[in-house]
Amino acid sequence: MRREHPLRIIRYSTKNLWLLIFPILRGAYHFTSQEDIIEWFQGAWFDILVLLVIFGYGYLDWYFRKFTITEQCLFVQEGFFYTRKRCMPIRNISAMTIEHPFWLRPVGGAYVYADTAAGRMDSTDIKLMIRIRDETIFLSEFPRIRRGETHHYAHRVGFGRMLLFSVLFSSSFSGAVYMSVFWFQGGKIARDLINQFHVAEYLSNISSGVADKLQGIPPVAVTVGILILFLWLISFVKNIFRYGNFRMESDTHLLKVRSGLLTSRRFLIVNQKINFVDIQQNLLTKFSRIYTLAVNCPGYGNEKGSIPICMPILTKKELATTLPMIFPDIRITKNQLRAPYSAWWGYTYKQLILFVAMIPAVKFACQLLPQVEDVISFFGTMVELPILWKLVIQIVGLITTGVSITDGRICVRYCKGMAFHTIITNTDCLVKVEVQQHIWQRWFGTCHVTLYFQAEITKKCKLLTLNYQDVQELFAEFIPKEP
Repeated sequence: MRREHPLRIIRYSTKNLWLLIFPILRGAYHFTSQEDIIEWFQGAWFDILVLLVIFGYGYLDWYFRKFTITEQCLFVQEGFFYTRKRCMPIRNISAMTIEHPFWLRPVGGAYVYADTAAGRMDSTDIKLMIRIRDETIFLSEFPRIRRGETHHYAHRVGFGRMLLFSVLFSSSFSGAVYMSVFWFQGGKIARDLINQFHVAEYLSNISSGVADKLQGIPPVAVTVGILILFLWLISFVKNIFRYGNFRMESDTHLLKVRSGLLTSRRFLIVNQKINFVDIQQNLLTKFSRIYTLAVNCPGYGNEKGSIPICMPILTKKELATTLPMIFPDIRITKNQLRAPYSAWWGYTYKQLILFVAMIPAVKFACQLLPQVEDVISFFGTMVELPILWKLVIQIVGLITTGVSITDGRICVRYCKGMAFHTIITNTDCLVKVEVQQHIWQRWFGTCHVTLYFQAEITKKCKLLTLNYQDVQELFAEFIPKEP
């Protein structure tokens, strides 16, 4: 039996920091004069005792938590008052991650995550902080890539392509999420840094200087533009560090992915445990015929803000050759069922209504507050731009959305949010088909179809305005005939 890295004692000790409330209360009660402070220091033995209890409890947690791999089973034992033992067969592991954070490298530490199809999506089944030398017991028991086979595939993504991926898949929204985490978790430290470096003052000066050169644009609008660009840059840098040095290798049984600059990660994914392939595009990559290949597998891509990428950037020709090399017998098929062009209103009505409604709303706001008319007009334009962008996405979605079922494989194309997805999997992974039909759709013989696919969090794909009769024929296995 082996134990985790000794640094884990600190993590286990932090769970009991609430005990420090007793020294704090003792001090607050006695601090009335200088003599009381001296007396408090003389009684510091109590505070030391509390700290010893905290770290002693953490040490016991660490000492009694042991792990080993025996008879093709990962065995973890923990607890000293109440003992819990867990046994996870290696054959049931869907994905294993070995992570080397930059702050653990100097002390020879690493994280190991092991996941199965069971359990919650937002938590790892087994997480261990191990010594680097203990990696071998996990790697030796896990299946290895068999090189030299017909279906062996290896590819390393160059820096140029990774840079392109980070540009295309970075967003100001993601940057805002990371900044909010820094702000709320950093608390006073974050605010002190902003005050110390006079960030607000510098931002105001830069905005005023740029506004003077760009006539007709108010300083507030320039400030918003700079903040949006800054937040996008944060997301861009985060993607570079997370997905930099990306390498992928596969055979018919195992998929291995490596990525990360400061924190390196190695993912081992069992091909048979993969639920489905997800080919992702945004509007720019759609017109450029560039694809991002992702997979849905329990334990892979569970971290917040991460994408379960298999290959970040692929051309159409590379995608056609890569898919069968990684996942034999999988290919993209043409739509057998799609929405008619006459269904354009069902795809675009939300964006059209919002865009038209914004025009009188902005004019009314300008008349109501004429002193800030320039600012209102700017923000009105800033709101209309994403609405127009989404309108174009919906029009492209009308043209491309559809579904086909061939030889036990299902291929679904749909758009969600600002992205286009192509889901390919076995029909066995399709767990439910939900057909919705409004009263007016009955007159035209159309319906909405929602497909649910097997995953830790069920994957839902909604297809709009399809022919009801064709849907019944294609999904006859899931839709009972009406009496």
